[in-house]
Amino acid sequence: MAIARRIMLAVGLAALAMTPAVAQQDAPTMGRSIKTLARVPLQSRGGQAIDFGSRVVRGKPTLVAFWSSWCLPCVAEAPHLDRLRREYGDRFTFIYVNRREGDPDPSQPPAAISRFLARGGMADIDYVVADVAASRRILGGDVISVPPGKVGVPRVYLFDRRGRQIYTYYGFDEASAVELERRVREAVTG
Repeated sequence: MAIARRIMLAVGLAALAMTPAVAQQDAPTMGRSIKTLARVPLQSRGGQAIDFGSRVVRGKPTLVAFWSSWCLPCVAEAPHLDRLRREYGDRFTFIYVNRREGDPDPSQPPAAISRFLARGGMADIDYVVADVAASRRILGGDVISVPPGKVGVPRVYLFDRRGRQIYTYYGFDEASAVELERRVREAVTG
């Protein structure tokens, strides 16, 4: 069984290399205010109803990252996000959004979510959960870039200290990790 999992992971990582990230400098949402997301309903990791805005800290840059436990590019992205979180975490807000409810999401049992978080080094993170409607509200006009039958993960949004969206990407590759780190560094020092 362990060999089969390793083979599946190797095949998935090979497929990952063929699906690079797409930076969306001209994304429809570029330049929007994080305030437009304040009332988007989410759930806490423990299942309590919360608003997106309850996770935002005024005056701090905010990184919003969508993921699902079954998403191979999300698996590859998680350690990079964790490193950013640990290195710059006190200077920016990190909102880790599990896109897990509704069609076409496969089931994500708690054990799968725990394994995903542990593998990425984020077992301690206080993630939030978005259903289909909440995801679409956060994606806004960017939803047009989500291929049919897909949920649009991983996807990252970076907002500056004033709450203005300054960067986004969809998918994941090493170049996107380098670019995101550069952008986060600029956001926290600017």
